[in-house]
Amino acid sequence: MKHEVTSRRLNIEPYSQWEQGVSSPGSACGPATMAAILEYWSRHMDLTGVPVLGKQHFGSKAAQINHLYRGYGGRPWGMSVRGFVKGIRAFLRAEAGDNGQGKLTAQSYVFRDWESYKAEINAGRPVAIKFDKWTSLRWRGQYLYDYHWVVGIGYEEPYGSNTPSLIVHDNGSRYKDGATTPGGECRVDYQANRDIITMVGLNLTFFQDKEN
Repeated sequence: MKHEVTSRRLNIEPYSQWEQGVSSPGSACGPATMAAILEYWSRHMDLTGVPVLGKQHFGSKAAQINHLYRGYGGRPWGMSVRGFVKGIRAFLRAEAGDNGQGKLTAQSYVFRDWESYKAEINAGRPVAIKFDKWTSLRWRGQYLYDYHWVVGIGYEEPYGSNTPSLIVHDNGSRYKDGATTPGGECRVDYQANRDIITMVGLNLTFFQDKEN
């Protein structure tokens, strides 16, 4: 007998673009997503002895987000998919450490389909997800977000149903009265939003120097 729901969820620390001290919070969802994914890899790759700089290095989440915003693709109008990929790879080239015995190599890839997303989560790799109805030319559609980056941390897939859900960290919210909420977890109907979603996967691998 098959289970009613297939699911997987990664344990990732949530970030918020509205964190106190973030310099440009209204356009920081891309850098906040980048920071959360780098923090995940920072903890994961620390086991190899080749550090990926995380929030501990910068002193706070806000300082980490500000650093990524200023140097790695943040813009007042938001971060493009190309800018995200270019920025996170540039950060890893410039600031990922080397313990003298090996190095990190970074693979990034852009996709939009459910099976690729599920494969990334099953492999233990969080995914950057961008909602963008403007450049997708879906201006009149009703979607969860019009233009926003979130962190994909898992999925739920009901057996016999065509309505799978992305599990994401939403990077926080700001309301009309100015109040904000920290980043939290939510479910996203993939089928209802798939036309405006683009995803970015990242895989870091440690290669040991053959001479050591």
